Amino acid sequence: MEERIQKEILKHLGYPPEVVPDRSVAAQVENAWRSLEEISNFRYLYAEFSVIPEFLQAAGYHEYLSDTNRILLCTTTLGNEVDKHLRRLELTDMASAVVFDTTAGVYLEMLADTYEAALPYPELGFRFCPGYGGTPLSDSRNIAEILHAEKIGITFLDSGMMLPSKSMTGVLRIGRTKPKSCTNCANFSHCSYRMRGTTCYKNK
Repeated sequence: MEERIQKEILKHLGYPPEVVPDRSVAAQVENAWRSLEEISNFRYLYAEFSVIPEFLQAAGYHEYLSDTNRILLCTTTLGNEVDKHLRRLELTDMASAVVFDTTAGVYLEMLADTYEAALPYPELGFRFCPGYGGTPLSDSRNIAEILHAEKIGITFLDSGMMLPSKSMTGVLRIGRTKPKSCTNCANFSHCSYRMRGTTCYKNK
């Protein structure tokens, strides 16, 4: 595993950048990553729109979607085997389950980033997911319905939780790119990353 990947996972586990984890944690991260490479089934759907859907005209999206009317809606998943593996770990080794769950989230983000970087759009914004900037998490269902996310195995519980759990939806602006920032995040005032002097995303 690349050092940058390990550092990203450790950051999401709550380790400050200057802290070196003990060997057991590093081994758990490595094992989790290897397991994901073996059992995950990464799938990705997207579609381009030249008219902004009504639900994306809410205030939380205004800054990100300013100066563009072209967007991609996307949805992606790691598949059901990841959930099954996590449930088995939760019954036998809770510490490893926590590491695996966190690692799977980073794994999905990185695969999605790589996929999007290869799309034929010279200027594509970062993936803006429902929940950013105070936007409602329920918008994930709106995006999934538009894209027919069931084609890649994504469904929703009545609670709104996505299944498989390692799935996500998002919006990507086409045109002038916009960097991620903390300013309009709903979690700004009590963000654990900010308290540790870092961010949940890469600073460029």
